[in-house]
Amino acid sequence: MELFPRKQNRMGIMNDELKIIDAITRIHDRAGLVRHGRSEVPCGVNLAETHCIDRIGSIEYANVTKLAAALEMTRGAISKICKKLLCKGLIESFQREDNQKEIYFRLTEGGVRVFEEHEKSHAQAVREKMAMLGAYTPDELSIISRFLSDMNRLSYRKLAAQAESDPNMIDDAR
Repeated sequence: MELFPRKQNRMGIMNDELKIIDAITRIHDRAGLVRHGRSEVPCGVNLAETHCIDRIGSIEYANVTKLAAALEMTRGAISKICKKLLCKGLIESFQREDNQKEIYFRLTEGGVRVFEEHEKSHAQAVREKMAMLGAYTPDELSIISRFLSDMNRLSYRKLAAQAESDPNMIDDAR
């Protein structure tokens, strides 16, 4: 007999719920790219740029290598996105005194506004999806999670195929 079955069960549900939300979000993001070729969010910043801003705001000493790993994109794609963000004045580059070789990025005031707006909209989306998922049992959530993972892989393959015919799309692929 479990000492805290409800807590352990709820933690299991939470893990599945978060996996489902992540899968839904990625499917939704990619669906817009497949339909429209580009995805814009408020402030004239595209989805890839928004996610890059989010990681720069979240990663200590964010550089191209760390951002590429966090966003599962190539360093070349990250460099291109960061150049756009630098031109838009949403990030700035700097070097640490103890490492003059590496270039790091931080958010400007405008970048912080985009970061905070993204955080708010993301938190709202999570709340809405969590409320919806509360109606499902742990077994149902596990099935949904597996299904959405499969759907996500499918949409990613479709997006990759589209990117082969339109190389500029790869910038917005994540």
